[in-house]
This record gives sequence, C-alpha cells and structure tokens, in this order.
Amino acid sequence: MAKVSQRQDKTQRRIIGRRRILRDIVEALNTGRVTEEQLRRALFQSLLAACQQNLVKPDFNGEHYPLEPVTLDEHEWEVAEYHFKDVISDERAFAKLKAMGYRLCGVRRAMEFIAVHPDLQLDHPLVVTARWQSSDDHRYVPIFHRAREVGRYLYLDRLPRDFDPNFGWLLLRKRVA
Repeated sequence: MAKVSQRQDKTQRRIIGRRRILRDIVEALNTGRVTEEQLRRALFQSLLAACQQNLVKPDFNGEHYPLEPVTLDEHEWEVAEYHFKDVISDERAFAKLKAMGYRLCGVRRAMEFIAVHPDLQLDHPLVVTARWQSSDDHRYVPIFHRAREVGRYLYLDRLPRDFDPNFGWLLLRKRVA
C-alpha cells in the first residue's frame, strides 16, 4: 500500500511541476522573452525529461521528431499498446494498425504516456509509430526499451525490419465512453 502512495505522490509532484513549466512558458510567450522555436525545443526537452530515460540517442530530437499539434478531437483518443501475435515487418504493422481503425501515435503523446508509465518499457520494448528519414535515406523509428547496463533506453531502430511479438506498438485508439 505504501508503494502505491509513493507512486501517486511522485505522479502528483510531476503534474505540479508540469503546471509550473506551462505557467512559465505562457508568461514568457506573453512577454516576448522566448520565440516559438525556443518554446518547441523546451517543450520537447521537458517531455523527454519526464520520460526518465537513462540514455537517449542524439538523433531523437525535436528537429527529426517534431511534436504533433494538439487536435480538437484529441480527448476522444487514448494512447494504447498493441502486440501482434507473430513476427511482423514494420510496413505490414503500420498498414494493419491503420486498417484496424487505430491512429499512429506521435512522439508528444508517446512521451506523455511513457512519463505516466515509466516502468512499462522495463518489461518489453515499446515502438513509437512516428518515423524519421535521415539525410542518407534511411528510416528510423524510436523505441523505448531497457538495456542491461543502462536501464531505460530510447534508441532509434533502422527500418525496414521485422518485430517480434514482445514489442508493444504505441497507438491511438478511440476512447470508450
């Protein structure tokens, strides 16, 4: 019971911290002390810090993985995790998820989800369904994972590739009322 209370307390402190950050951001924008680009970078770094990663690949940044905008119907969609029963290629996985009526999960929503569920990636890898194409035409997908030597680890996996059933795919599904 005490462990749950500590976790709730930690979550509450994170929420209060985020509210302070948002208040400071609004004040800075209103006074013209920051640009929109500075704000985007700060927001990306704030979300990434909330994910509590021990190691992050340098190419996982706001330039390569821009935060998706908030949409009017965002409250109707929740971040969920999907596991395929068999080994599946990335292209087939993306196509199947869309065909099943799911939306792909951008990095903002994925990082918000990981910030609330930081230990989930210690159980199995979580694929973010946002892709980046590098200057040498290779495509990459971010994966929240665990590495023995470092703990929580956010790496970029090169595509195309096949994914085992133990990989969880972060997606957006219609919220059930």
